[in-house]
Amino acid sequence: MKKFTLVLIFATLISCSNDDNDISSKNNLKGKWNWLITTGGITGSSQTPETTKQTRVIEFSGNTLKTYVNGTLLQTQKFSIKNKRASDGNFRKVILIDPGDTYTNQIYIDRTFEIIGRKLYLTDECADCYRSEYERIK
Repeated sequence: MKKFTLVLIFATLISCSNDDNDISSKNNLKGKWNWLITTGGITGSSQTPETTKQTRVIEFSGNTLKTYVNGTLLQTQKFSIKNKRASDGNFRKVILIDPGDTYTNQIYIDRTFEIIGRKLYLTDECADCYRSEYERIK
């Protein structure tokens, strides 16, 4: 009977998954991030606030991602975080943008993310796409 109970507990534990929104990752993303540089694409180009004459700030709060350009709110999007197979074949935490139920000019590219110190790196999940670097504001 003890063996059966242990097997049942073990089976229950391994059947649990953490595919739901990752609260700790959302807490790490929470706050405002100032855009520093975006690189990539087919040409391997670089864009910065100086070359684009734009400041960009993104703000994560709860399930909402807000994008500001030159201090003006450009768009508000709902998002979730999932463990997903990334374009390189490995599983990573991915920010999934909810396209909603209307057709708009919003951008819906899924992005893997990595936080190192005060820096946030967002990488588009597509071939020849872009990687952006942000710095935490607060």
